Amino acid sequence: MSAVVIMFWVLAAINFPPAIAALSPSQIKRLYGVDSTDKTLIALLQHRAILLGLVGAMCAVAAHVEAFRWPALIGAAISMTSFLLVCAVQKQFSGPLRKIAVIDAVGLPAVIVLFVLLSA
Repeated sequence: MSAVVIMFWVLAAINFPPAIAALSPSQIKRLYGVDSTDKTLIALLQHRAILLGLVGAMCAVAAHVEAFRWPALIGAAISMTSFLLVCAVQKQFSGPLRKIAVIDAVGLPAVIVLFVLLSA
């Protein structure tokens, strides 16, 4: 199994789990520490969950289909870095968001390695 395949599966594994919140709103409070009675906020976070699921699915496909690699990598890079930037601007690196930020930060080396490998 090549490094490219492994790195895309790492990114898929990072992005798939939050997608559960799209089907189970009770998971939103656990993941994000927000009040699950605010239906507008729940809808936004479920939408976020769906988008993360799509990023994860793209990464899983990209592990095995070369044509999907650049779009999946760019999507994952934008998703992960934008979340970290938003957390930094909002000073939200504590509480429930800390865990998500740490996971995204841990995944960034996979993004960097893939950029290098795919550019070679």
